[in-house]
Amino acid sequence: ARGLKPNLRTFSCAINACAKSGDVGAAEKLLQEMEQAGFKPNVATFSTLIDACNKAKRPDANKVSKILELMKARGLKPEFKTFQNAITACTMSAGDPAAAEKLLQEMEQAGFKPNVATFSTLIDACNKAKRPDANKVSKILELMKARGL
Repeated sequence: ARGLKPNLRTFSCAINACAKSGDVGAAEKLLQEMEQAGFKPNVATFSTLIDACNKAKRPDANKVSKILELMKARGLKPEFKTFQNAITACTMSAGDPAAAEKLLQEMEQAGFKPNVATFSTLIDACNKAKRPDANKVSKILELMKARGL
């Protein structure tokens, strides 16, 4: 099909397909191609990239941080789902409770209220950490109670 060029929807669908298969590298490459073609990624694009990190064979909390920074550098603000996906990625990344807690703080500073699923994911991050910390879990449970959950 000569002369046909991908549009914003084409790129978004392709990035989503990469996310579903956990192919972060391919999704990032498509993001670059998308921008080179003159299309601006939106919040959903970046949330999808973070979702790719969740589904990767080796989830990487550092990669998630870089994606969030790239998103912010483009003038975009993470949404609830973006934060939720990012916190989940920290859990999948061999349990990185410190990174997950940092994201929880950012989430609340952005005006979003964490829900039971958010806190459950934080507790899961603690459980998957190299050295699970019962005190940290207790603090998370106290936070939940303080927020009426």
